[in-house]
Amino acid sequence: MSTNPRPAVVSWIRVLALLSVAAGLSGCGALAITALGVGASAGVSHTASGVSYRTFTATAPQVKAASLAALSKMGITVAGIDKTDGGELIKASYADRSIEIELEAMSKSTTQMRASAKRNLFVYDAATAKEIVEQTERAMAAAADKRGKAANANYLVKAASSL
Repeated sequence: MSTNPRPAVVSWIRVLALLSVAAGLSGCGALAITALGVGASAGVSHTASGVSYRTFTATAPQVKAASLAALSKMGITVAGIDKTDGGELIKASYADRSIEIELEAMSKSTTQMRASAKRNLFVYDAATAKEIVEQTERAMAAAADKRGKAANANYLVKAASSL
């Protein structure tokens, strides 16, 4: 009988190839689990960060008036306004969303606004919260423009009366 060492070498090559593939697959599994975890955390981050913040250089009553004007313009119904330790909480509803706008006076002329829109316990609507903040910014700009025009008109009246 002749012994051929070649089949033994081929067997070892097959075993090494199988182990390499298995090791590669386990690495792919870890990679897939990592990718899934990253994707899941991005989704959680998105729903958890469905709150929009903005600090205005304006008094709390001015920001409150602008927020209420923004909600009205958007067709969102205000359910109530509650006092909080640091300011006020405006509660509203729109379609299947629960809206909250928290206003906190940081100083006499600085107010922080926090807007959130929830669909349910786990799902936030970041786009609606962002739009509420943007509409409040626009209402603040429009009010500032009106105050500027009124101040200018008042100045002109005073200047004309002094002539």
